[in-house]
Amino acid sequence: MVYHIIYNPIAGHGLSQKNWALIREFLKSIDFAYELHETKSEGHAETIARFLTSKTNPMTIICLGGDGTLAEIVNGISRFENVALACVPCGSGNDFALATKIPLHDPIAAMKFIITSPSRPINFIDINGKRCINVCGFGLDTEVLKLYYKIKFLPNKMRYKIATIIKTLFFKWHDSDVRIDGGPWTKLTTLMLTVGNGMAIGGGIKMCPLAKIDDDYLDFTCINKFPRIKVIPALKAAMDGKVLKLRFVKSVKCKTIEIKIPNAIYQRDGTIVRGESEMKISLAKEKINFIG
Repeated sequence: MVYHIIYNPIAGHGLSQKNWALIREFLKSIDFAYELHETKSEGHAETIARFLTSKTNPMTIICLGGDGTLAEIVNGISRFENVALACVPCGSGNDFALATKIPLHDPIAAMKFIITSPSRPINFIDINGKRCINVCGFGLDTEVLKLYYKIKFLPNKMRYKIATIIKTLFFKWHDSDVRIDGGPWTKLTTLMLTVGNGMAIGGGIKMCPLAKIDDDYLDFTCINKFPRIKVIPALKAAMDGKVLKLRFVKSVKCKTIEIKIPNAIYQRDGTIVRGESEMKISLAKEKINFIG
């Protein structure tokens, strides 16, 4: 088995560089053979993965980065049957890792786990032909991300929570049309819609707490319109992982969700996507051989 490490040196605002320095020395100490591929720009991890997996030989790809880097790699894989995928979490949020068995805060433990553990088939999401491994979101989720990317002067771990608090206190409702598993279209006025393969967004906020990456279902969570006076309790419940206990929150497991939104903007694995007002979100037919 050939091991390829796709390394994003800017992931986690320096965390990936610290982790790689530790991992490099560890791999040297055990005489572990691998090939390193360093990303140079946004989208480069996808290009690297596409080139590597165009070959027919079996390989393991290890992502040394965050959810965004991992999502790029997933979009680049062309032969899932020949690839085992793993990730050492090094990003700002590392939300997908929360749905796996990978050690989250110890890069050496994560690498040892990857080297010694078998892969298992897991699901991913297809959105208008693009792949999403963790979560996509509409409404407040996107508004929070837009602010998150602007307030770069704050410490990294605080940014998403601060952006969430600000946008929640000054939130707006979002209209959409939704159809689940080919059923009737429903008009909704919501704070937020979330479709999850993984369970969390924003560094651990569990918007799809019942989601499992290998159960062959998507988890759809909808925060419907509610009295504005309840926004603080709603925010606290979301932060505490108890969002499904709110009576105006609905959650369902499904295979396909179709969404029409007027503002043509949403987030996919933490990346803001513009220009798509109609989306078909499906459980992908293929599966990823994932170590974790």
